[in-house]
Amino acid sequence: MKILKTNLKIILYFFMIFIGPSINAYEKDQQIYLKIEKFFKKLNTLEANFIQIGPSGDISNGKIYLDLPSKLRIDYEKPNNLLITSQGFWIVIQDRDNSTTNNVPVNSSPFSILLQNGSILDNENLKLKYTITSGIISLEIKSQDNEKLESLILEFSEKPFNLKKWIILDAFGERTTVLIQNAKYNKNLSYLLFFPIDFPEPSN
Repeated sequence: MKILKTNLKIILYFFMIFIGPSINAYEKDQQIYLKIEKFFKKLNTLEANFIQIGPSGDISNGKIYLDLPSKLRIDYEKPNNLLITSQGFWIVIQDRDNSTTNNVPVNSSPFSILLQNGSILDNENLKLKYTITSGIISLEIKSQDNEKLESLILEFSEKPFNLKKWIILDAFGERTTVLIQNAKYNKNLSYLLFFPIDFPEPSN
């Protein structure tokens, strides 16, 4: 009987050594994903300043507005005098200096992840991977079906849990980083913010 009890203790000991850490890691994963899910489910609108750092180190500033689902406005300050708006189907990119407009389908843009309603964790078309370094949670989001598409990395502070920046990583490994500052969540935003500019017709 003593031998049996001793063997059971040994089995439990090895179970705690080898299986215990896996259970703890799984629970931590679940806690992190629940925090991300809660953040996006509570996120209705966002108004913030941003600093964008391009692949070559060029820096741009401006304001960003989100009204979920589907609405986006990224308003660049001069000299990069661009305006990006969306209401669901198209990303409209406008150069105010040259009065030009280009349309890009939302689904072909990494912004489609930010513009959907509800949790990104339930989307079976996305592949998710996260890391934690010094209290910063980095969530990398990629297409499940096409590795060549741009991926999006969202970075959150752990305490308090807030979106700090996102990184767009293109197929060539080039990074565009957008730092979020002075964020205001869930305030009422005018629907007029999300309309593109109606440039006048060129005169002959």
